[in-house]
Amino acid sequence: MNLLSSIKSLLKLNPTEKQLSDTEQRELNQAIVELMIEMVKADFVELYAEKTVLAHYLSQKLGLSKQDINDYIEAAEMRTDFSISLETQTNVINNYLGTEQKQELLRHLWSLAIADNEVHLLEKNLFYKAGQLMGVKKAQLDSICLSDL
Repeated sequence: MNLLSSIKSLLKLNPTEKQLSDTEQRELNQAIVELMIEMVKADFVELYAEKTVLAHYLSQKLGLSKQDINDYIEAAEMRTDFSISLETQTNVINNYLGTEQKQELLRHLWSLAIADNEVHLLEKNLFYKAGQLMGVKKAQLDSICLSDL
């Protein structure tokens, strides 16, 4: 099952929404995984707890196979090593996801930030920057942060 289909089923979206092509779905999947990898790397310490939360999200919540997870993560790690902005990922996300889907994605992104029971300033900044680029209001972002503490 691909990432977009999993998010849609998780959020129980309106079935009349446009279906994405395989290429579009892969593009969205990769953008989401890259954003999550950015969060894992944000504090410059990639902890087992964070990687465990990421793998759990991708497999349990989104139904990706271990091979798909490894493929997406490998590609995301290579791309994020050269990334200078979150705009590439958030532009793709903005093209394909609605407001509620973005908020759900941000909740999972925040879960990565708190996976090690410590929120580094760089993780918090990345979270708020990603939310801003996705058009989510600061009050909603604050609510996500407070709900998971």
